[in-house]
Amino acid sequence: MIEKILNKIGEYKQIVIYRHVNPDFDAFGSQFGMYYLLKNTFPDKNIYVTGDFSSDLVSKYQFDGLFFDNDFREPVLGIVLDTANQERIDGKSYQQCQELIKIDHHIVVDSYGHLNFEDPSASSCSQIVGEFLKNGRTVINKKGAEALFMGIVGDTNRFMYSSTDKRTFEIASLLLTQQIDLQDLYERMYLSSLTDLYVQRFILNHFTVDEQIGYYILKDEDLQLLHISREMGSNYVQMLGQTKELAIWMAITENTKDGNWRVSLRSRHYPVNKVANKYHGGGHMYAAGATLSSLDELPLLVNDLKEIIHE
Repeated sequence: MIEKILNKIGEYKQIVIYRHVNPDFDAFGSQFGMYYLLKNTFPDKNIYVTGDFSSDLVSKYQFDGLFFDNDFREPVLGIVLDTANQERIDGKSYQQCQELIKIDHHIVVDSYGHLNFEDPSASSCSQIVGEFLKNGRTVINKKGAEALFMGIVGDTNRFMYSSTDKRTFEIASLLLTQQIDLQDLYERMYLSSLTDLYVQRFILNHFTVDEQIGYYILKDEDLQLLHISREMGSNYVQMLGQTKELAIWMAITENTKDGNWRVSLRSRHYPVNKVANKYHGGGHMYAAGATLSSLDELPLLVNDLKEIIHE
């Protein structure tokens, strides 16, 4: 499949790289990593990224590439990364692309590409992009290798999740040949600020436990008080994951832009994606996202999660 994708890229002068809405480390990592991989492999082509780049995570990558300005006068090949279904693609301009390539590691629900490289067994989409480096035709630079490494680290929680396997470490080792400074990279990803401490204090003072389910809620007024974005509010969900008594944990943040509540679901052993699918979401078996139209739906969500624990 990698050879087919590289051949297809060879047919186009203009390539635009997409990823999913509400991006995480892997979404940005695979997108930026693919950008640098293609730019270094095909220097004569016009390579762009697109989407919403207002996230606090963007600065951690030190990205200096080109952003797409929706110019479709030439045929465009779209490459969509880390996005299970079309509805989650960030930016509707993908519909104007001549052809689409999908590269993803989620459970297959929508093979929307003209070419589909789908591997749900991979730890991350960044790992799949890293597989391209095994092909003798490809080249990447340090920034691209850093982006892919950060994507892998983010989606494996520093190589701790069960999706981490031999292939993950093989790709990580390959990326390290680009002289990545691991200390600098981990500081960029995880070094805390005073704001982080204040948010953590707030969460620890306000979280809720219902049987084996733990969660915190950040209303818009809380986000403003803490001076953080809604997206950043979800980033603290793993705080609750360090507690052995909790089987499932969640971050619930108010999304005033769309008039709903975003839910980040995590578990060690229970398939939370099944419940997420019921609440306008989806994702991985043990890490998924959902949407509530109001907090009135929260008791229903909690009960559904209890059911999968009791099954």
